Parts: sequence; structure tokens; C-alpha cells
Amino acid sequence: MKNSITRIRRIGQLSESLEDYLEIIYNLVQKQKVARVRDIAQVKAVKMSSVTSALKRLDRKGLANYEAREFVELTKAGTNLAKRLIKRHNFLKKFLIEVLKVDPPTAESDACSMEHVLSSQTMNRLFDFSEFLQSQPCGIENIVKIFEKSYLNHDGNN
Repeated sequence: MKNSITRIRRIGQLSESLEDYLEIIYNLVQKQKVARVRDIAQVKAVKMSSVTSALKRLDRKGLANYEAREFVELTKAGTNLAKRLIKRHNFLKKFLIEVLKVDPPTAESDACSMEHVLSSQTMNRLFDFSEFLQSQPCGIENIVKIFEKSYLNHDGNN
């Protein structure tokens, strides 16, 4: 799980909401080559005026280039930060699903919350633990099976 993930330090200087905007902009650009205010508003389920306000803050912080009625672009720093946030999110989601056997919708929601609040120390320990699991001679799959058998109810309520 760790091999494609580098250690990620806690971002710190942005609110959870601004971090979400960075991720949304990055994902929109990856999918449709451009990010528009209306598309960002639709994904985040907020008014366009809220998006505009957030984009101005990201612009002031040097993370995005925003001008009214233009496409939104992330700066190099914004792109790098968005990639780190997305890696953090994806790692947490995968860990929750594959190791802890959390159902995918819950894992998605929990990963979204966790990615914004976990310290770099905790994230690094999770990465280390994941790497440790993968390095075991019996394999991560067997360890997860033992965990499931020992700690999880068979009815999925745990």
C-alpha cells in the first residue's frame, strides 16, 4: 500500500474547505482539462459565490490562478499540494477498506474527514504500519483474515 505513497506532512495552513477545493480543482482538470466555477460549485454542492470567495483565497496564497470568468488553474505549488492531499485520501480509504474491512461508502466518508485532521506523525505511523503488514512473511492477506476472524462479527456490524 505504501510503495506509491511518499511520506506526507500535514499541510496545516489551509482550512479543510480550502483543501477540498484544491482536490476538486485538480480532479476536474484531470477529467475535463479545465475547472470552471460552476463545475466546482456543482461538485462541492455550494453556491458559485462561495466558490469565488474560496478561489480568491487560494489565489492570494499562491495556490491557484483565478480571474473572474476565466478557467481556474492551480499553480505548481497548488498542484503539488492537491496531489499530496489526494494521495493521503486514497491511502486512508484503501487502508480502511482493505485492512480494516470498512465498507466502501463509509471508508470514503471517513477518509475525507481523516485526511484533514491527522497529524503527520499519525499518518507516518499508518504508512509504517501498512509497510510492516506488507513485509510480513505470512502476507497482509493472511493477517487481515486473522483480524477478520478474531475481531469482526460475521454479520458485518462491527
